[in-house]
Amino acid sequence: MKSFVVLLLAVCLVTGLTAAPLNAESARSSSSPCVEHFTEEGGFLKGKTYETWQEHEGVPYEAAYRKVAQAVVRDGWGRVETDKDLGIITGGQEVTMGEGAVAPLNVVVEEVGEEVVRVEAKFSTAGMQKARTKDVREALCKIVESVSE
Repeated sequence: MKSFVVLLLAVCLVTGLTAAPLNAESARSSSSPCVEHFTEEGGFLKGKTYETWQEHEGVPYEAAYRKVAQAVVRDGWGRVETDKDLGIITGGQEVTMGEGAVAPLNVVVEEVGEEVVRVEAKFSTAGMQKARTKDVREALCKIVESVSE
């Protein structure tokens, strides 16, 4: 058994396999403001709400809103509706075996200062629906961080 463990460690060292993130995106996202502000409330029986936000400096509202709306569509959210004057973008994901039910996505793009924009994203599931927290966090952060890309 010891020789197997030693051999496994040697293979990992030679090939460069480690427990570290596989790419820079993973490493960056774990310390991003979006990840730090991410919250999850509720439970399987009552449903869950996932939220996050991030502020972006040096970006005009119009440009930020356009980038966020495009990120929502590019990421495959359905039933997307926008209202630039109110700063609202809505969408959703159809629920598997949900008989037409949709899990809603709500995004608010708000000008909080001169060329300072805050993007808030919220995704909710109803009771008895499940979504992997990691996947939801990645999807919401992709939207919230799109302003800086």
